[in-house]
Amino acid sequence: MLQFGSPHLLWLLLLVPLAGLFTLKRQERRSASVQYSDLGLFRDIHPGRWLFWCRLLPMLRLAALVLLIVALARPRFGTVERDIVQEGVDLFYCLDISGSMTGDDFQPNRLEKAKELTAQFAARRETDRQGIVLFAEEAFLFCPLTFDQGTVQEFLENVTFDPENSSATAIGMGLARCLKKLEDSKAKSKVVILMTDGENNTGQISPAEAMRAATTLGVKVYTIGIGSEGYATFTVSTPYGPRHQRAKTSIDEELLQKIARETGGIYRRAASGRELEAVLDEIDKLEKTEIEMQIYRIYDERMAIFAWMALALLAVEVLLANTRFLKIP
Repeated sequence: MLQFGSPHLLWLLLLVPLAGLFTLKRQERRSASVQYSDLGLFRDIHPGRWLFWCRLLPMLRLAALVLLIVALARPRFGTVERDIVQEGVDLFYCLDISGSMTGDDFQPNRLEKAKELTAQFAARRETDRQGIVLFAEEAFLFCPLTFDQGTVQEFLENVTFDPENSSATAIGMGLARCLKKLEDSKAKSKVVILMTDGENNTGQISPAEAMRAATTLGVKVYTIGIGSEGYATFTVSTPYGPRHQRAKTSIDEELLQKIARETGGIYRRAASGRELEAVLDEIDKLEKTEIEMQIYRIYDERMAIFAWMALALLAVEVLLANTRFLKIP
């Protein structure tokens, strides 16, 4: 991008029209004339092609003046280089995919709404490494830590319910799986966002053990209880195919509050899609990535080019004025 080191000098360009008028008036005063009694001899004489160029001589001088003013203003092309030092976050989404996540108190259901809003959250975390762990009766790594939020969004789109449509919920196992992957992380901040709509009722590792491990590793756990108060309709698998069943929402809020409190996170209950979106927005603000940026501007000076062009025009004007267009009084 073209810039000027001394842009205020460009105001001198306003003097160019005045210089042009001065040159024109001066040229008119210096024009020689010869008186003849009869001009009939000149009627058939047409101006030569050099007369046009002769009239352009003053324009060469004015053009040279413009170029000199531009050169004094120091034209240059600038580039910007940035050194970025970022303190990133390693972040896992620990998502419940048990059968109760089919609850219809969220549209179209709890899991689909959680996936949608988590994908939007992931898109905003451009400088973080993000991964996904899913849990129901078992817990497993679904997406390893990656800086590519697009990949995380694609994996989230492919999240489905537990194949067995199990009502088992291994919260401790899900959290432990995240911690295992964060164990060797060198990130300044390590975070797990755990979303569930149930109670821990299975798993080889208890939530208490996983909580202590998170505290030891310095992992902050944000817990979200998904589900409205009261009853919701769930889809359950039976030997005769899917069946709808109405049941009371049962979230172990005391456990989730304790996990969040002991690890430095927060617990929030989301009874609707709008509330879940608000909770994720709150976490997004709390876990801002610190970025230190140093900006260097590098300029390629072009003053000499304009100065040489101006001198070339002046040289041409002087050469022509003293040779081809030399005036003899």
